[in-house]
Amino acid sequence: MDFKKLSLLIFIVFLIFVGAGSAMGKEGKKSLFVNLTSNEMNRAAMAVTFSTRIITQKQIPVTIFLNVDGVRLVNRHIPGSTHVSGKTLQQMLSSFMAAGGTVIACPMCMKNVGGMKKTDLLEGVAIGSSDVTWPALFADNTTVLNY
Repeated sequence: MDFKKLSLLIFIVFLIFVGAGSAMGKEGKKSLFVNLTSNEMNRAAMAVTFSTRIITQKQIPVTIFLNVDGVRLVNRHIPGSTHVSGKTLQQMLSSFMAAGGTVIACPMCMKNVGGMKKTDLLEGVAIGSSDVTWPALFADNTTVLNY
């Protein structure tokens, strides 16, 4: 093998290792975006419970985005049924937020599906917008789950 080919091969191997190293460095910045479209008890409880475990056990930032019927979960005027865990979904969501999680409600769904206003929301719930929702959804190394 001549010197030019050997130099080129060494340079390519170097680029591969540099690229792999920088990809590994980004791995520590994981996040989870949970798209919750339902207010059905078991589906919603699974989404919130899983999200709470990820944030508390893995210290990975988690955002729950409530849309379609999911927005009804954060309407403070709708009494919640009690899950087998002994908590309502509103209590589960409040615990999730207390653990550092973010809950965002879709504004169009609030209006069109839930007939809701900002004053109807549980304390701590943000109203979605491109400035609020998109950074969480499109951040590097974000995994999206749908419930």
